[in-house]
Amino acid sequence: MEPYLSMASLTIKSIPDTLLEQLRRLAEQERRSLNQQAILLLEQALSEGRASFRERYEAFVRNHGPSPLEDADFDGLRSPDRGRPSPFGEETGDGH
Repeated sequence: MEPYLSMASLTIKSIPDTLLEQLRRLAEQERRSLNQQAILLLEQALSEGRASFRERYEAFVRNHGPSPLEDADFDGLRSPDRGRPSPFGEETGDGH
């Protein structure tokens, strides 16, 4: 006997028309249902992991040149004393 697998449902409201049309076209190209395509894209996005603030900032500087911001501009932004890591610190793995 196979174990019972629970499958949840999710309703997404207020999807922009252009985004929904992109999803429909991609699903059609890949010969998937709209639901299958949405699940696949969510799985891919979540398995990629998130770049840290430092990685995103460094990529911005590489792609666009020197930043007009100084380290002091980030003082207090996402600081540890506010329960979140510094923007130039390491990620905690919890999405911050």
